[in-house]
Amino acid sequence: MSVIFVTLAAAVVAVGLFVLGLSITRLRKGHDLESDVGNNRHMQRLGIECASAQIRREEAARKRQGAAVSDRCDPSCSRCGMAEHCGGSE
Repeated sequence: MSVIFVTLAAAVVAVGLFVLGLSITRLRKGHDLESDVGNNRHMQRLGIECASAQIRREEAARKRQGAAVSDRCDPSCSRCGMAEHCGGSE
């Protein structure tokens, strides 16, 4: 047997075992795994949230405070990458 055939057979067996494991887990628990941070009830209970939800929450808080980009950056600073938003020419 060639090396390619053995490698391919090993990959097929590995994927088959993975699918079998997920199927058994679903049958025992009765639902899909809660692997997404935003939908996992245990992570929500601990206060853990996904990065996009945290960013949306922080942006909403910033809008409520009325802080604009130009209020918090120095146009002479070209290192922060915000110079074009602050009115700087760099």
